[in-house]
Amino acid sequence: MNVFMGGFSPDGSTIFILIVVVLAVVIVFKGVKTVPQGYQYTVERFGRFTKALTPGLNLIVPFIDRITQRVNMMEQVLDIQSQSVISKDNAVIQADGVVFFQVLDAGKATYEVNQLGVAMQNLCLTNIRTVLGAMALDEILSNRDEINASLLGVVDAATDPWGVKVTRIEIKDLDPPAD
Repeated sequence: MNVFMGGFSPDGSTIFILIVVVLAVVIVFKGVKTVPQGYQYTVERFGRFTKALTPGLNLIVPFIDRITQRVNMMEQVLDIQSQSVISKDNAVIQADGVVFFQVLDAGKATYEVNQLGVAMQNLCLTNIRTVLGAMALDEILSNRDEINASLLGVVDAATDPWGVKVTRIEIKDLDPPAD
């Protein structure tokens, strides 16, 4: 006599039920996704964006839908590296800054721009150069608030198609030439 599990001998139907139960548990775990507060997850179905999962418990179609990006929806800080800028009166100034931004649309931030952080960095660098280059050295040193407001308007308008809201841009340091 073959004794299995305390005198119980499994037959074909018991094994089938066990396989179905295990398969059902796997499907439930693949279809239920928990998104933490402050994030959204983008979902693709057969390689095409379908929706963004919001914080909390979410359901997706197992084996068909897949999570592609985990997008930080909180306000983020991006440090703009120091660069040389030539002012309107040909003075060379070292300028750097800081940008505060928030992703408002996870789908756009994922699919409308490649490498959001790098794109934001380059956009801010070029706009700092453009705004400061159109001003004389005295104007640059005395009108920091106007420079920040001008930069904010230009950069925020440029990032709108990416689903990003720029909340603040600050010029940290302006180092005029020694002479």
